[in-house]
Amino acid sequence: MLIFWILCIILCAVLGSSKGYSVWVCIVAGAPGSLLAVLVLFLLPDQNQEAADLSRRDQEIAALRQRVAELERAQQPAKEPVPLAKISAAPAAPSDAPAVFPARTEEVVTCPRCGRRQKGNRDSCYACGLPFRYEQE
Repeated sequence: MLIFWILCIILCAVLGSSKGYSVWVCIVAGAPGSLLAVLVLFLLPDQNQEAADLSRRDQEIAALRQRVAELERAQQPAKEPVPLAKISAAPAAPSDAPAVFPARTEEVVTCPRCGRRQKGNRDSCYACGLPFRYEQE
């Protein structure tokens, strides 16, 4: 019986250390419980595997962050078409006069009245309602 008890304690120590638990805690747990402690240690999750999964996840997150940073650096801001009202030397148009752009575009333009950025294919500003007019139409 003593040999069985010692084997259970050794088995607890080996099983616990292979799963990442403290050897001394496993020996102390295995001393009074013997076979029950072996079953409990067998059913406990593997801390080494969880640490490896966490490390792999951290590496994937770091790689994704690096990729996002590269994409942000590669992305260049679109050139905005300048409204003709700003180009001409004529006096500023009244606030109800439409903003004149060279042509409709899918790029982002800035409303000359309120400064909101929006696609250059709209008929008016979504924020202040300033009408947009296009020369090529």
